[in-house]
Amino acid sequence: MKLLLGLSWLCWLWVAASAGERQVQEADIRFKISNAGLPVNGTFSGLEATIQFDPAHLEQARIRASVPVSTINTGIALRDRDLQKPTYFDAARYPTITMESTSFQKTGPNQYEGLFKLTIKDVQREVKMPFTVSADHKFEGKMRLNRLDYHVGKKNLIMANNVDVTIRVKAAQAH
Repeated sequence: MKLLLGLSWLCWLWVAASAGERQVQEADIRFKISNAGLPVNGTFSGLEATIQFDPAHLEQARIRASVPVSTINTGIALRDRDLQKPTYFDAARYPTITMESTSFQKTGPNQYEGLFKLTIKDVQREVKMPFTVSADHKFEGKMRLNRLDYHVGKKNLIMANNVDVTIRVKAAQAH
């Protein structure tokens, strides 16, 4: 009986290890929006994520990530503080942006498309993000979001509605 329990435990460990849960080693989140006809580039830092991604078993793949709104950086401190106010991200009430996968599909060699639940402020929407995965566990994806869908700012003639987002993550080896 003890042998059976021991083998069951070892099998469970092997399944958990082969599931490929990985932590983030490096992350780069960049965004670009047009304001008064000029490009505004910015970043978020402090990404925390759990990545369970095995291309041979996409039905079991999961990615959960969050980033603190307070880490927004556009290179202008006054603008960064303004973006944390209730009109934009409302960082005091909604301190994190979260993203959680619901499904994946392979679209080409090392190319995938993920369906994610993205939550910004009090709004959760499904988004598709095409991404690539390299042999050394680097994930890179891009998507375009409409900021008004998430109640970030108000409609105006000066600031574009669409925001281009690029996410690059280097994941650690599975343990």
